[in-house]
Amino acid sequence: MEPTTSGNQSLLVQLLSILRAIHWSHWTAHWQVKGTPSYGDHLLFERLYTGLAGEIDGLAEKIVAYFGVEAVAAEPSIGTAHQFIAAYDKAGDTDVYLRALKMELHLQNALKRVYDQIEASGEMTLGLDDFLMALANAHETNIYLLRQRLRPSI
Repeated sequence: MEPTTSGNQSLLVQLLSILRAIHWSHWTAHWQVKGTPSYGDHLLFERLYTGLAGEIDGLAEKIVAYFGVEAVAAEPSIGTAHQFIAAYDKAGDTDVYLRALKMELHLQNALKRVYDQIEASGEMTLGLDDFLMALANAHETNIYLLRQRLRPSI
């Protein structure tokens, strides 16, 4: 069975918007790092944002397969991504490392919510299950890397 309900469509489209927002934020942080370890941080954020590009594409293709091309229209996705980023701006999250970590943690919560709701609807496919699990796993690695970077030097 494929996820066909409009509630599942909305969940997956929102997840796509979150991924696009995090991609944009990590890419911007890639340019904003400064200080002594800045080259290493530049590469860290490059690793984070480049990994997201394939994930975004993979999720968008699944959404199109399940719900049609209209489901990935640019304007609603960009609007939701903007709201996601703006919420961090309003919260005053200007430290690029802490902001990135908070976004990655937010993504993990969103993935759990999406997974649980689609599973409960009985419309989880093996492929979508695998995709969401792999996405969560990859972003747990991102959380580890950001926490290591934020850990005080000894």
